[in-house]
Amino acid sequence: MAKRGKTLFKSVCLGKCKSRDLPKRLNLTGIAPEMNRLWGASIRELAAGMVREHAALLVWERENLRLTNIVEGADDEVEPSYQLAEGQQLVGTFHTHPYVTGVTDVVFSGTDFASALTCRENLSIVHCGNTIAALARTELTPKIVDDEEIERRANDFARIYRHTFSLPETALKMNFVMCQKYKLGFYLGNITGQLRLEIRP
Repeated sequence: MAKRGKTLFKSVCLGKCKSRDLPKRLNLTGIAPEMNRLWGASIRELAAGMVREHAALLVWERENLRLTNIVEGADDEVEPSYQLAEGQQLVGTFHTHPYVTGVTDVVFSGTDFASALTCRENLSIVHCGNTIAALARTELTPKIVDDEEIERRANDFARIYRHTFSLPETALKMNFVMCQKYKLGFYLGNITGQLRLEIRP
């Protein structure tokens, strides 16, 4: 990664990146193997009709982004552990989105947006099968939000779209609208960890 790319990446992670400076690409290849491992763990019992969301804390440590505090949750929710070790700086969270039906590529939910915004995460990542997506906070992102309003707004948009589109398509369209509303950068990519900027607030 070029020097400017590294600087921008660090700025995104530490919440010091202005909207106009959001990099066109977000290179998460360093944590891609662990993200893919946690996705595999989430669907390891899919054949038996069971899935488990997994989550981890995203931290900045020794000039690198890391996943730590890995936890396993239920089939439709997981609560990250926010305890930091010495030398770690909170960046945000990572979690998986498995479905017992086997559907994949369903990006952030309204609850995810509410959590990312109320916890003031700089970077939020979701792994949902073939797709990895990320929300990036900018200087335009509101500092004070109502989590119930966020979830209600997201659910309203989802209801509008789901009569016409598939679940993954509905989720993606809702994500686009929510990122524009709450001034978040939105990145989309695949299991390689190479993500591209889709929404710049």
